[in-house]
Amino acid sequence: MSDASEDLRTRLARERNDMARNRTRLANRRTFLAWCRTSLAFMTFGFLLEKVDAFVAVQKLEVPAKVLTELAMLGKFAFLGGPVLMLFAGWRYYRLEKELGFDSGDLYVVPEMLLFGVILASAVIYLFI
Repeated sequence: MSDASEDLRTRLARERNDMARNRTRLANRRTFLAWCRTSLAFMTFGFLLEKVDAFVAVQKLEVPAKVLTELAMLGKFAFLGGPVLMLFAGWRYYRLEKELGFDSGDLYVVPEMLLFGVILASAVIYLFI
C-alpha cells in the first residue's frame, strides 16, 4: 500500500471520530434540555397541586381540610424538586462533557445558568414570600 492511501484512511478515520464526538456532544445537550423541560414540568405540577384549594373554593366542593393540606405539601415538595432535577441534569451534562474531552473553554453555560437562576428565584419567591 502506498503512503498516500494510508494517509487518506487516517484522515478519514479522524474525521469520523470527530463527527462521532460531535454527535455524542449534541445528544448530551439534547438530554440536558430534556431534563430541563422535565424539571419545569415538575415545578408546574407542584404549583398546580399547591393551588388546588383555590379551585375547590371557587367550585364550592366539599373536600376535607386534611386532603387540601396534604396536596399543598406535596405541591411544595414537587415545586422544590424542579431545581433539584435541574442541578442533577447540569452535573450529569458537565461530567459527560469532561469525559468527552471538552475543557471548560468549550462550554458556554450562560443560558443554562440563567434558566436555573430564574427557576430557583421563582421557587424561593413563591414558597417563602
